[in-house]
Amino acid sequence: MPRPIDSNAAARRISTHLSALVRDIGTLTRALQNAAAAAARSAKGARGSGPRRRRALTAKDRARLKLQGEYLGLMRHLPKAHHKRVKTLRAKRGYPPAIKLARRLMK
Repeated sequence: MPRPIDSNAAARRISTHLSALVRDIGTLTRALQNAAAAAARSAKGARGSGPRRRRALTAKDRARLKLQGEYLGLMRHLPKAHHKRVKTLRAKRGYPPAIKLARRLMK
C-alpha cells in the first residue's frame, strides 16, 4: 500500500526550490550586466583593434640582449663565492670582460 502524499510538504519543497532558482537567476543577471559594462569600458578605452604591436628590435638591441643572456647563463652555474667578483667587473667594464672572467672561474 503506497504512502499518502503530504501535499503541503511537497508544496513547501517546490516553493523553496523555486525561490532558490529566482535568486540564482537574479545573481546571474547582475553578473552578466557587470561583464557587459566592463566590456564596454575596455572597448571604449582601446585605441584601434587587435593587440598592441611590439617595437622591432634593432641589431644593437639584439646583440646587447644576447650578451646579457650569455652573462646570466654563466652566472647561474657559477658558485656563489664568485658572483660578487664577476658582478663588480661587469659594473666597471661591461659584459664581455665579465663573461671572460666567469668562463675562467667555471674551470
